[in-house]
Amino acid sequence: MGRDKLKRKLQFKPMCTSFGSLSCPSEDTIYLLHEEMEALYLMDNQGLYQADAAIQMEVSRTTFARIIKNAREKVSMMLITGANLEIEDEKDEYTVMLASMQEHLLELGNPDAPFLMIYRIHQNEIIDKQVMENPVFVENKRPGQVLPVLCNKYKVNFFIATSIGTGFRSALLSKGIYAQSKKVFSQKDMLALGTKSKGKE
Repeated sequence: MGRDKLKRKLQFKPMCTSFGSLSCPSEDTIYLLHEEMEALYLMDNQGLYQADAAIQMEVSRTTFARIIKNAREKVSMMLITGANLEIEDEKDEYTVMLASMQEHLLELGNPDAPFLMIYRIHQNEIIDKQVMENPVFVENKRPGQVLPVLCNKYKVNFFIATSIGTGFRSALLSKGIYAQSKKVFSQKDMLALGTKSKGKE
């Protein structure tokens, strides 16, 4: 009897989980495990070495090497054969950062708003909230220079503000962080981020 697989530490939350060819529809589907998506995110998006990525996922280097090998084989098979690709989403915890005009009440503002609110959601419940001064506002810096690094530090999955420029959006996306422009954002909207159904990309 084999041992139960240890639970991996997952940081990346896939926003889109279904992919397929527009020109060659296929009935075949390849399934990418969430741990395989995480390995691709850490190595190919974040540029970590295998040893560092293994530490992030809390697995051995040998185990990580196997996970990343399987992930790359599946993605290459999808591209070569035109098969559909489905990503399993096992992450029931995610972090949201919001730009706020007020410290004690969420009033969405631009990325240079005075405050940043960070919410951690686990199994559809808010389990932690932090408020900090926004370094963009305090230090008069550009959002793209400061916030992607800060989001990465706090393992943010979603950044919400009233207006998000193309350059800043790209800088966030390069870190695996999804940016959304909203005029109003409620607690209900925040909880819905982790449960939205994903369509084919």
